[in-house]
Amino acid sequence: MTQVIDQTSPDAPSGTDLVAAIHRVLAGSPEPLTVSKLRSQLPSDFRQISPEELTETLRRQVAAGALYQYPPYRSQQDRFWDRSMPVHLATLLRSVLEAGPLPWSQIRRRLPAYALAQAESVLQEQVAQGMIYRHPRGEGRGGDLFGLQPPDPKEYLSRELSAVFHRLEQLGFSRSQVRAAALELLHDEEWAPAPPAQRPRSQAEAAAPAAAPAVEEQPAPPVQPQAAEPGGAPTPNVTPGGEPPSA
Repeated sequence: MTQVIDQTSPDAPSGTDLVAAIHRVLAGSPEPLTVSKLRSQLPSDFRQISPEELTETLRRQVAAGALYQYPPYRSQQDRFWDRSMPVHLATLLRSVLEAGPLPWSQIRRRLPAYALAQAESVLQEQVAQGMIYRHPRGEGRGGDLFGLQPPDPKEYLSRELSAVFHRLEQLGFSRSQVRAAALELLHDEEWAPAPPAQRPRSQAEAAAPAAAPAVEEQPAPPVQPQAAEPGGAPTPNVTPGGEPPSA
């Protein structure tokens, strides 16, 4: 007798499985994704879902606070991500600064329009957290620079030395002379600014004696009346000047 095994087809993926798959794709994405890009990265079991159904699922997740919806960028489709706008803006700022330090005016021009409302505050937060560094403004620049690495004084010193070398060469010194003198100064530390000298005292100030400290005048104690001698008249009070008071 032959045993017959009933082989039924597996059930279609549930909505819970779809939501979990969506979150896995977005967690691995470095940026928000459109519905079409998200759909193409889902497991094969979920790629048959229609864009409308996927969009509806995403919007329910946004309403529940599990995902974030972003405005369109380089396409007409909304985008979705599992991270908030400040996190996204911090990523955009870092990508703009990968080529080197830039002033805010140039950073702003390289950001998408939807990011401009909050980008500057996010930049200041990144500076406060030590994720982005403020660089001193250079000569002829309109503002501070911002970069992914701390400022290096060697870069600023190189520009200043180039200008100094050029000015001294214009005076007739050769580059080798200027370089040798600069190395000697740095070795001897003669370049360091001297402390401010004290003003010499004049002869009149030196000869004048130091003023004695003022002595506070104490008030004279009050005169107490003297007791009368036994059997006699009372002794008159004596004023501080030594004369008895007139009768």
